[in-house]
Amino acid sequence: MALLILALAGSASMLMPGEVMAAVYKCDDHGKVTYSGTKCASDAQVLSSASDQPINEHGSLTLYLNARHSFTTQGSINDLPVTFVVDTGASVTTISERTAIRAGIKSCTGAGFVATGNGVVRTCSVTIPRLAFGTFHLSDVTVNILPSLSVDALLGMNVLRKMKINQQEDVMFISN
Repeated sequence: MALLILALAGSASMLMPGEVMAAVYKCDDHGKVTYSGTKCASDAQVLSSASDQPINEHGSLTLYLNARHSFTTQGSINDLPVTFVVDTGASVTTISERTAIRAGIKSCTGAGFVATGNGVVRTCSVTIPRLAFGTFHLSDVTVNILPSLSVDALLGMNVLRKMKINQQEDVMFISN
């Protein structure tokens, strides 16, 4: 029997197989953004409470703020190379329709609407067999498909909540 020990906001939580963390909260500690498995303030933003498969590789990734004021990383969806924009404000990892077609995704379920920074848009969701970035490899990950997304993919909190994230000014550290 394997145990999963999560380190969020400097404290460790132990999860038994099949057990999931109730939620992940975004905490602002005097300009330093951290993510915690416990509510850090009465007005803490809940980022995620869904469950996907666990990450099956360990590692760390250091990202630097780019000229567009974004953190990006190279990765793949179903072995198709993509550039992910790290988006801690996105509850679910999202890919463009163009990326979905190139990755061999032929249909999706869960059609509906989502609120984005650019308004409410039509979307659908699908579970993809493989998602990778840095040294991290995940399987059976739920993603949303947005027809008008201008980038390949947004790496959302359904993936990032499984990791320790620390941002200090223009540098983001991701590890598990």
